[in-house]
Amino acid sequence: MRREVEIYINTAGFGETVDYSRLDVFSEESVNITNSIQDIRDIAKVFTDFTQQFSVPASPSNNIIFKHYYNFDIIGGYDARVKREALIKINGEDYKKGFLSLNSVSMKNGVAFAYKAVFYGKTVNLNLIFGDDELDDLASYSNAYLSDFNQVYTAPFAQTGFTNGYNLVGGNLVSNSSSTTAGDLCYPFISGNSHYYYDSQHNVGPGLREDVVSRNVATSSGSTQHPSGLSLIDLKPAIRLYHIILGIEDKYGITFSKNGTNDFFSTSNASFYELYLWLHREKGDLSSQISISSFELFLNQYTFATGFSDPRSNSNTELVASILYEDGDETEIYYEYVINVTPSGSGVYTLELFDSVSGEVIGTSEHSGDGVAVSRTFTLRKDAFSGFGTQVFSPILRVKTENVGISGIQVNGFTVNVNILEGGGTSGYAATYTFNSGGSNGIFAYLNVVDNMPKMKVIDFLTSIFKMFNLTAFYDGETIKVRTLDNFYAEGTSHDISQYIHADKHTVDKANIYSRIDFEYQQASTFAIVNSNEITNDEFGNERLNNSSSSISSPLAFDGGTYTVKLGFEHVMYERMTDQEDETSTTIQWGWMASKDQNPVLGRPLVFYCIKLDTDTIYTTGGDDLDQYIRPANTLTTASATKLQTIHFGEETDEYFAEINSNSLFNNYYFNYIIPIYNEKSRLSKFEATLPLRLVTKLQLNDKLIISGRTYKINSIQMNINTGKATLELINEV
Repeated sequence: MRREVEIYINTAGFGETVDYSRLDVFSEESVNITNSIQDIRDIAKVFTDFTQQFSVPASPSNNIIFKHYYNFDIIGGYDARVKREALIKINGEDYKKGFLSLNSVSMKNGVAFAYKAVFYGKTVNLNLIFGDDELDDLASYSNAYLSDFNQVYTAPFAQTGFTNGYNLVGGNLVSNSSSTTAGDLCYPFISGNSHYYYDSQHNVGPGLREDVVSRNVATSSGSTQHPSGLSLIDLKPAIRLYHIILGIEDKYGITFSKNGTNDFFSTSNASFYELYLWLHREKGDLSSQISISSFELFLNQYTFATGFSDPRSNSNTELVASILYEDGDETEIYYEYVINVTPSGSGVYTLELFDSVSGEVIGTSEHSGDGVAVSRTFTLRKDAFSGFGTQVFSPILRVKTENVGISGIQVNGFTVNVNILEGGGTSGYAATYTFNSGGSNGIFAYLNVVDNMPKMKVIDFLTSIFKMFNLTAFYDGETIKVRTLDNFYAEGTSHDISQYIHADKHTVDKANIYSRIDFEYQQASTFAIVNSNEITNDEFGNERLNNSSSSISSPLAFDGGTYTVKLGFEHVMYERMTDQEDETSTTIQWGWMASKDQNPVLGRPLVFYCIKLDTDTIYTTGGDDLDQYIRPANTLTTASATKLQTIHFGEETDEYFAEINSNSLFNNYYFNYIIPIYNEKSRLSKFEATLPLRLVTKLQLNDKLIISGRTYKINSIQMNINTGKATLELINEV
């Protein structure tokens, strides 16, 4: 019996409640859908679902829904650029929710005949809604979630980020001193510029290129040739990946499941929750990523003294200077602005009086922010060369700087005196405006977290996370559930479909096994990892699966070609410092973002674990001795006895503990899916079947199908939902 397939489209306007309208369909139109979550021929494909193109008649009802799209003279017609929410029903039961896109209209003899549209599964739509947006677009709107991580950059702030990290609480970053974790934002020991070493006796530093700054963190004082102490400006912050996920939700109005036992993005899943993205936007130290804030004050907030007229225009923001000639006398009225500033903090700053009417700078004055009170006078007067008449000024005071170091300049006290002068002589003291910033205004080194995220598309960021951990995503209502593939299959149920199988149509194929599968990060560019790769003739952190792998028993080469799972992230090898005095190991591990020739390098986006750790004393250039720091790591562990998750694809020797850790990405997230495929008993079987509606509407791609007593995983399902006839591509369990 042919089933009734109904297609509905949301006709409500933007921001309105969803209002589905049913489309008329051709009586003989069949809707064929191919479903696949994971495919042995494309194992790294993420956000899989289905798309289906179909035609519907240009009936009177459909013409109303699509607003006669073929007639482009209609004002306020159907906007085909926008995908609309859509729903497919079978015999009145909901089958799939997704989005519908109108592609074209078929015309016959000048009359509309059919509308051609595409139905997108909801998961596929993730690729569409992200588009080409990059990570720094996640704060390109007001009240963006990630903007709460923006910060005034000072030496104390960076130092606390290095020792404790910060948590985001009520929209503010607060010290994470009570926690054993690194917090939501931290400053891990990765240097973007200087080379660091540890020598308790302050001997000559390691042999590097002469112009490379090599600093000894065992002391805060040293020679000019071998400077000492940690320079905080060498450090850059790192943000927990979890908060980037929240920023994506905030930006695009989607929701990932984060509370269930198997929810990968859950805060209880340390393998993900303790991962961080380094905010490395420019090579070198942090100075190039810091913006210098300034503040502006419209000089229009005066109460003029008794006996003096208000010289401002009707806009209450403008002052009118004049050169007039009346009764044989020339009269000039002009103004003196006396700016009095008491700053604090270090650095050089500039007072600038700017006219917003003409766009011209009236005058500037450069000063040092050493706490000394400054008084500077600016004059506003009409240009005498332009003849008699008036000139309007709307003055703005700017306080700015090119470089304030990392302390910032705080304007603690600030007054403006306005004198009105007439004919060359002072007519009297006119007004005083006192401005006390109270810590809210000043010139600061400012770090915009989102703007300093590495250049990477949102979709590439998510795809790389999915490929790292072999994740799959699917909609459950309006929520996107994210699972490891193992957990996804574990949640499925079993269905015995033996009675629905067409016994006369059944093929058994070999599983088309790849002869080689490469699991790769982006090509390494840092000093340590390039040297390691050259020495070992292997690529640190990567894994190659082929017929010679220990996981594959057969010595024969397979003929399926090469497949590559490649991330958009770079991988870094960190170094545990040894005391150069006696070669004993310290508790300090760090990373150096320098190339083989020891120049600062940008590289690709970098993710890693952040471990808060008690340490041998680390001294800073400011003279502070630190007994705790944030250690960058490729392994989620603080103790060698507990070998937790690594973000190496293959088994590697841990940089800190010097022990091999087998908890690799491949072993933990890919092994159970891929290795059985290489089993000599593995087959890819194709069955023809007619599935009942009750099974079609509840069948999930993680379900197992039982046929004649054998259990199979679903590789793909091609189905005519009008008839229930399906081609099942299944992998037998071994």
